[in-house]
Amino acid sequence: MTKRIFLTMLIVMLLQILLFDYFDGSKADLTGYMIVSGVPVSNKFVLLGTWYMFFSGLSFLSLGYLRQYISGYGVYLMIREKSRVKLGFRRIRNLMILIFGLSFIQFLFSIVFAFINHEDQAFFYDDFQSLIWIAGLYMMSNFVLIFIQMALELHVTEEVSLLLTNVYVLFSVSLGGVLLSTQKLTWIIYFLVPNFGMYVRSDVLEVGGISTVNAYIVLTVMTIILTVLTYRRLKKIDLI
Repeated sequence: MTKRIFLTMLIVMLLQILLFDYFDGSKADLTGYMIVSGVPVSNKFVLLGTWYMFFSGLSFLSLGYLRQYISGYGVYLMIREKSRVKLGFRRIRNLMILIFGLSFIQFLFSIVFAFINHEDQAFFYDDFQSLIWIAGLYMMSNFVLIFIQMALELHVTEEVSLLLTNVYVLFSVSLGGVLLSTQKLTWIIYFLVPNFGMYVRSDVLEVGGISTVNAYIVLTVMTIILTVLTYRRLKKIDLI
């Protein structure tokens, strides 16, 4: 990742914190006003847009990260008898590290922001275990969503995979809020991954919210399925 892209992501993180503070300062947790809080079930448009900023940055950062590499520079490595499957999964591993790293920086930014503001109503101050549970879900959800985007790139163009993934994310958050507010057909939420990393939509805070245990199980199963499908596609697709 170039310094320019990294600096852009840092600016996005800072702007996201400031916007959450301005529009929803009453909802504070150990990480400030954003990341693990997520979007209330009321689906406030401003908060949805603010939450979406970071993921959209990750999505555009990942555009062509897999396909362009193995069909570009990766071709030279394959000529040297490197396996396209190994190259592909090495690329996925690097992206996973990048996503978790950027998400961790988000936490550092927002924790510092919370302490600077002397926040005395932090939800997770006395329940650090809950923070770990929901923070892990947030980062894992980001990875699975980007993994979906990369897997789609092996079947359609990078632009189409970007569009499909982002439409899915926005649709999932909007529908998840409706289902949780009405408490009807809530089982559908387990197909709506972006809701998993939001403590205001989970059983960490709300009775009847998303089960964090079930969410971890779903994400693990999805990771396994995506790994298998990507492996099979990389074995068959002609990228040269």
